[in-house]
Amino acid sequence: MTKEKKERFFSEAKDIVLVLLGCFVLALADVIFIIPSNIVNGGVDSLGIIINYYLEPLWGFDVSDIFVAVSQIILWLLGLFLLGKKFSFHTLLGSLAFPAFYSLLLRINFLDLIGFSQVYLHNTQADGSLSLAFLMLSAIFGGFLSGVGVALAYLGDGSTGGFDVISFIIAKYGTMKQDFSGFLMDSSLIILGLICMKDWELALVGIISAVVCAFAINAIYIRANSYLIADIISSKPEILQKFIHEQLGHATTVMDALGGYSGEKKTLIRVVIYKKEEQELKNFIASVDASAFVSTMTAKAIHGDGFEPFELSSKDRKRILARYGIATKEKKPASD
Repeated sequence: MTKEKKERFFSEAKDIVLVLLGCFVLALADVIFIIPSNIVNGGVDSLGIIINYYLEPLWGFDVSDIFVAVSQIILWLLGLFLLGKKFSFHTLLGSLAFPAFYSLLLRINFLDLIGFSQVYLHNTQADGSLSLAFLMLSAIFGGFLSGVGVALAYLGDGSTGGFDVISFIIAKYGTMKQDFSGFLMDSSLIILGLICMKDWELALVGIISAVVCAFAINAIYIRANSYLIADIISSKPEILQKFIHEQLGHATTVMDALGGYSGEKKTLIRVVIYKKEEQELKNFIASVDASAFVSTMTAKAIHGDGFEPFELSSKDRKRILARYGIATKEKKPASD
């Protein structure tokens, strides 16, 4: 196996592990905190809580995991049809793994295994409801774990499935960004939970849980995948470029620079990297050329080869080109 194939293999294996770990952490959040407390904070699992609220008294057992599994598969098939094959594998993995982990933990009575059922008994009031203080703790810890799970799956270039698929579809075919459409869906579910269960305390703690979840996703995924523009002035530009090209896998732009004070001619290397690669780059520069000058700045978004691709449908591309009078096809010469 060549070095390139090995790198691709380990990269793919890492992504799969991250998606599976994310799904497991999300399932833990649901089984330990979210589902037993009936906290509606958004997502397919919240819709499962609402459905189970009506069906469990009739059928005599918890049906939330069954509903979640069926919904995940339906939404994945919808995404496959509307988003194409590129969307499919890692999201399919999440769509299957999350309900599998959730159902397994639910059916083996995981709360009893870890002794957490006693915590619920201790915090159950005379009317059968949970105390507000415990609901808030469940919302905070459940929301945080949910955010960690979702962020890990995102870092693995996948997702935990569910309503993320709807957000992807809206972003592709509409003008609404994924974060805003996700916010609208989560808000709608919280309102639906309030209407169905008629419990303001649950609705309010659901909002707290959703906010904590969003915070965790931002802290783990958004920051890890933010971009930096690094400008490097060094007396050993060739060594640094080789490291950036071969080890970090990024292209560089080389410019001639003139020292304003010294008047010396220098070489400036500009490279765009992920924030998580910043320390590795700085450590290498410090090892090779401790007197190098390095400055970095945060970039809001980077599109292009090796980073985020431009997302534009063929229909929108033709519309934009037509607006500015740019032909999309060369005209065939008229036959004699």
